[in-house]
Amino acid sequence: MEVNGQGATLEFGDDKMETNLGSADKPAGGLFCKRRMIFLLCAAGLLGWPTQGLSQMLGAGTRSAASFAGPSIVEQIEAAIRDCGSGPCEVYIPAGTYNSSPIPSWKNRDVTGASVGIAIPSNVEIRGAGRGLTIIHVMRSATDPPATLFANASQSNRNIRLRDMSIRWTDSSPKYDWVSIFICHRCDQLELDHLSLEGNPNKLVNLLDSTGSSVHDNVFLLHSTSYGHGDNALSVNRFDPAARVGDEAGVVRDNHFAQTGNYRTFSMLIVTQSGLYVHSNVFEAHLPPPGNATGIESGQDNLARLPENVKISGNVFHGASIAYGGLNNSEISGNFLDHGDIYVALQSGTTASLSGLTIAGNELHFGSISIAGLEHISTGRCVVTRNRVFEGSIRTGGSLIVHDIEVSYNSVRYSSNMPGIDCNACSLIRGNVVREIGQNAPSDLHAGYLIGGSVQDVSDNVYIDEQHEYDAGTICSVANLTSTVCLSSGSSRWVMLRGGEWGFGWTNRTLFTDRGHFLVHAFVSSSLLELDENAPVLQAGTHYHLFRTTFNAFELNSAVIERFANNLAVATGGFRHAAVQENGTVRIHSLSGNVFRPYSCFGKCAVDYRSNVNAPE
Repeated sequence: MEVNGQGATLEFGDDKMETNLGSADKPAGGLFCKRRMIFLLCAAGLLGWPTQGLSQMLGAGTRSAASFAGPSIVEQIEAAIRDCGSGPCEVYIPAGTYNSSPIPSWKNRDVTGASVGIAIPSNVEIRGAGRGLTIIHVMRSATDPPATLFANASQSNRNIRLRDMSIRWTDSSPKYDWVSIFICHRCDQLELDHLSLEGNPNKLVNLLDSTGSSVHDNVFLLHSTSYGHGDNALSVNRFDPAARVGDEAGVVRDNHFAQTGNYRTFSMLIVTQSGLYVHSNVFEAHLPPPGNATGIESGQDNLARLPENVKISGNVFHGASIAYGGLNNSEISGNFLDHGDIYVALQSGTTASLSGLTIAGNELHFGSISIAGLEHISTGRCVVTRNRVFEGSIRTGGSLIVHDIEVSYNSVRYSSNMPGIDCNACSLIRGNVVREIGQNAPSDLHAGYLIGGSVQDVSDNVYIDEQHEYDAGTICSVANLTSTVCLSSGSSRWVMLRGGEWGFGWTNRTLFTDRGHFLVHAFVSSSLLELDENAPVLQAGTHYHLFRTTFNAFELNSAVIERFANNLAVATGGFRHAAVQENGTVRIHSLSGNVFRPYSCFGKCAVDYRSNVNAPE
């Protein structure tokens, strides 16, 4: 079957059937069978194309864009929409690959003055034959004006739907503002689904002041080719102060966002409108190391307000973060991040305060949770709870710009280059578990908990370090878990020990050598460990070191703590420095029930932090 977007030819051996959907040499809508056998099949409907023509097959109210005249699919879709009149209408784009007409020929304009290829009125649905089947190409040259392929025809259009097609936009013009595949101003009940949108315009989709939007089951492929091209894949923004919008911006769900290119300044999804639910999406970046892109960015809208009642939950991030800007009375929960952070900080120029944000139940690998502030603007009344952080940390900004943060019931393990929980602006630090704080280098000095400022309650927290100080024998790389022959070249994830003995349950995370520092996945046996990933071969006779990496369990920086109670810190080989270190003047009003094994205190240490504990060391 050959398809060119205008007509199609189906061949069955020597039998041939032609269809014409608006070509120049045959009337539109006809169905032609060159053999009687094929004609009978057509008449019986066995091929799915009845003799009445494609437009009737699609049902009343449906137009096939290819049945209308025009220099390209853009004008054909426009003609089909005009043929609908004022009634509800569906426009179908058959399978095929289509090139748009030149952008300077597009006569429609949106409210920004950008050229519009296809203006969509209310109650119109435009659908293709499916992603990868109906494909539209748009090329915008260096001399072309700002443009968008699809836009709503007038203010406050309702019930617009675009679905089941692929659109690829290639952009080379330096005039990148208001350039997108789809833009909607003040749309109500917009639906975008089962689309593949790819390219490097300013935005793939730009929704401004829209209510009740549903963006689901789409693929967004964002190419960040230069500053201003590939700005973001999808933006949901409160834009026009004069526009009236509903409480619910809508939902963004079950989409796959992917970003390629060398530019980390771009975001995949931007949220500045209240009442948006973002769930079950995948955000994926393919960037050079360190490869951490912005999956979701939030921030102040054009009304100088932070969005409220936004829920970001159940999403997966690979090499991408939830970052910047802030949300009020909102929730970031149940997300999984691999090499990505949850980083909340008011951006420069923000005048709105940040409060009422809950960050709960997320899991991060090689990523951290951070809340920072902005001078002269309040950041506070936030909760960070029940998150699981591996190879990262939880931290808050200084108490001069951040306050009233609850950090509770989180688990943190292997924070390689910072304390596990760094709370300089927390009012409550309760029920957290921090384990095996690591280090980037042997000289790194980190604490399990670093606490400063005024704190109401530090209670029921646990710090455990079961790492071992060990460097007996020498190591080399081997090919697999059963090999005993040292490799001389290549790479491997398996490391064998000679002249020593490792413990099966050791929790050391970093193998330090003069050839580099490598993350340990597991101690497989007393003489074999597995690295996280393949590493250049370690030659026979390589020396190594495993460190007890926790410097302090609790480090208190000029802290004023109302209650310090029922905390536990245990290090099987002892802490490298102290169980508790005081910096500056530390004041604690109520102290009870703490257990430290072993106990040591560095600083003024005017109190015994084991107060009211009867258990022996």
